[in-house]
Amino acid sequence: MAQAAETADREILDRWWRAFAATGRLPADLELVQGRLVRAVFRGTLPSGPVYVKVMTFPRVKDRLRYLLRELPAVHEARLLRATAAAGIACPEVVDARSERRWLWPSRSMLVLRALVTRPPVATRGAEPDPRARLVDEAATALRLLAAGILHRDLHSSNFVRLTDGTLAVLDLQSATLRCRPCAAKRSRIAVAARLVRERPELEPAVAAAALVQAGLVRDAVEGERVRLRAARERERYWRSRIRRCLQESTEFTRCFSFRGCLYRTRGELGEGRWLHGGRELRMAWLGQRARHLSEGRPPLFPAFFQNWWWRGGGTALYVPRACSEGRIEVEVQEASAGFVPHAHPRPDRGPS
Repeated sequence: MAQAAETADREILDRWWRAFAATGRLPADLELVQGRLVRAVFRGTLPSGPVYVKVMTFPRVKDRLRYLLRELPAVHEARLLRATAAAGIACPEVVDARSERRWLWPSRSMLVLRALVTRPPVATRGAEPDPRARLVDEAATALRLLAAGILHRDLHSSNFVRLTDGTLAVLDLQSATLRCRPCAAKRSRIAVAARLVRERPELEPAVAAAALVQAGLVRDAVEGERVRLRAARERERYWRSRIRRCLQESTEFTRCFSFRGCLYRTRGELGEGRWLHGGRELRMAWLGQRARHLSEGRPPLFPAFFQNWWWRGGGTALYVPRACSEGRIEVEVQEASAGFVPHAHPRPDRGPS
């Protein structure tokens, strides 16, 4: 019976891979769970049970260069997950991992993972009644990963789920690295601890530090203070990087270079409108509306921004929708320009890392 199910699984996996390798898309019978510019996650069903499928197609040159001499993501994460399971830490079972290069360039990556049986709803940050106890469990699991030689500097609360038996399982090890010995150094522990607490506004710093000490990830109050300072610096950098994604190629935005300058715009149709020309204040408006969208959920009004090259005299332009009145344009530009600084994350105290 088990052999028959394995054979049936293999036939379906082969079909998924053939479609993905040929077109860069999975068959329509898989449900999209998360779609990003670089990576997508789908939900599917095999004869042996439900699975998740993580795929990458390397659409950008920088992604192809990044993995030119490295393991492709599916192979790398499968190796990390197997090492995690061997260390006795709960994680998804690897069902299949396939990758392909074309002319040495990364081309396709597909990782199939067995779906975990979690408590309904999936226990992520804020879903459990005691966030401090949740952090203790996460930090204890992170310490076990370090003891197994698995260093994950981007380990955050969404990387954990609570299983039906109460065990905390770890997900998404693509950014982790496997060392030949335990990662017990203070520098590694502080780096992992800072990432765990970086996005936990519901916990006071002192409470978070005490939870980390209780779990053993942080040894004493001195290390706890280092974690607090590092988390504050990382929080500031992360916030600013999220704002500046409107000037980069990303899931929400695209950019196009030309002899005249650089066009930044949201993905999708611009619609009817006109260009409003100006100077630095329009760049601040473009960044400011992005900051307000992230911090307040306020939808952006201007769908595109153009920056002239300095040798053409500089200058900027915002694309204004046709339905926007002259009076509203002036108010929106002023509010967005003035809003960039207060919506930027406050600069934290400086201290040792």
